[in-house]
Amino acid sequence: MIKLSIRQLSAIRELAVSRNFTVAASSLHTTQSNLSMMIRQAEEIVGLRLFDRTTKQVSPTPAGEAFANSIGRLLDDLEAHIASLQSLGELSKGTLSIGVTPLLSSTLIARVVAQFSEQYPGISVRMEDTTTEALTTLLTRREIDLAIGTFDGRASEIHIHPLFEDRLLALSHPALGLGSRVKWNDLLAQKLIGIGQNSSVGRLIEHAFWSASRRIVRPAIASHHWLTVMALTAELRGVCIVPSYACISELTENLVRSDLVDPVVSRTVGVATIKGRSLSPAAQAFIRTLQEKARA
Repeated sequence: MIKLSIRQLSAIRELAVSRNFTVAASSLHTTQSNLSMMIRQAEEIVGLRLFDRTTKQVSPTPAGEAFANSIGRLLDDLEAHIASLQSLGELSKGTLSIGVTPLLSSTLIARVVAQFSEQYPGISVRMEDTTTEALTTLLTRREIDLAIGTFDGRASEIHIHPLFEDRLLALSHPALGLGSRVKWNDLLAQKLIGIGQNSSVGRLIEHAFWSASRRIVRPAIASHHWLTVMALTAELRGVCIVPSYACISELTENLVRSDLVDPVVSRTVGVATIKGRSLSPAAQAFIRTLQEKARA
């Protein structure tokens, strides 16, 4: 076990460099008597004389000089590590890995990441955009710091920080003449463009149609990508059902937005983290930025 304190190690280094008790004591912001006592105690601990002293000068012994050189490298590394930790705490450097579902990543989260990167340019952000199920796996494996999406039926080790309630909406081509509010049954006669059934929203849509009409309703055309779904809706003069944040996309500018009723279907979008695992300062700052954006 190392019994020498950081102050004693610093005293050995400073005295070996300056070879003068007055100068070394001043650099260490202590008195000559305290410095002399620290050196004596260090020599007692290591069982070896580290400095030769006379009434006029002090100089390190060969063993003392070699030891002081080693101490210098050790303290330099320690100071660098401490500075690195301080930078993490001050958010001037670091990394952040987030997982997010694809539509969120291309709409709301893209804006949040842009704002976060502008505020904290020293933080490197890595994004994984994939399905909710895959995000849960990445999070439990500690491959990402946090995940953003909807996490019903999540693993017991995951904690959810709610962000906002997301309602499902209908986006349609203007030629269809749909109003600002439509019932799910009103869409049965329309050409439906939809997301694949492997999507949690796709399954939610199917359940909503069953609840409204007791019919299994499948889209005329389905895609695994939301941006493709909205583009096809515009091109094919159809209708699609999307999360509310999809309306941030420029692809929705020429589509009519309708609130869906009978039933109203919503789900909670939140940030998932591992229970009991401390978040890095960068992750905490990102969640704060995300919460502010969600409230806005």
